[in-house]
Amino acid sequence: MNMEKPPFDNLKVRLAINHAINKAEIIESLYQGTGVPAKNPIPPTLWSYDDSIEDYAYDPELAKQLLAEAGYPNGFETTLWALPVPRPYIPNGQALAEALQSDLRNIGIEANIVTYDWNTYIEKTKYGEHDMAMLGWSAGGDPDSFLYYLLSKTTAQKPALNIAFYQSDEMQDVLDRARMSTDRSERIELYQQAQAIFHRDVPWVPLAHAQRLLVIDRSVKNIKLAPVGCKYLRRVSLESE
Repeated sequence: MNMEKPPFDNLKVRLAINHAINKAEIIESLYQGTGVPAKNPIPPTLWSYDDSIEDYAYDPELAKQLLAEAGYPNGFETTLWALPVPRPYIPNGQALAEALQSDLRNIGIEANIVTYDWNTYIEKTKYGEHDMAMLGWSAGGDPDSFLYYLLSKTTAQKPALNIAFYQSDEMQDVLDRARMSTDRSERIELYQQAQAIFHRDVPWVPLAHAQRLLVIDRSVKNIKLAPVGCKYLRRVSLESE
């Protein structure tokens, strides 16, 4: 949600949208069981992940109530940008857009689906032309590679990686201190604070953590999925049957 544009600068609107989305249905139908519901901006396999945070429940009636409290009792019209290419984190952007459109329509938000070719999509979202847009992230094994790049004030400057244009002094302070620390336990505590701030401010609707699949011939031995997305073939061998 582009927080530079009303009504997404309104916390209750962002909360309403979080309550409007049926993540379980989306994962079942679009990810076909190869995803898990997301509630934090980092995946559950990454150190410092805070599983104690409780996700916003799918509750369309509460979503309508929050919209009314925000001053939109009849909803509003907006745009939803659909990812134009399959990505590891979103296998079918158009189908996902249609599912989100349906859920939003149920609470009175009419989200018109927009899309562009991939390069144009990336450029336009970097400069904040969107209202709501899809994006995903694959990164290394440090929480900084998710949290700082996607939620800091620095990366909200155009051309932005932080395409929610979320700018929080509190979040920035936590991320800066975590980035400077060499104490793992201190960094865990700080990144869990960052997840709590994210959950309170809800600049996104975190949808799903996609599980990566690798299909190989049975003659291929010793290949493993690496957490950073690369495929290392150093120890791979072929065995004839």
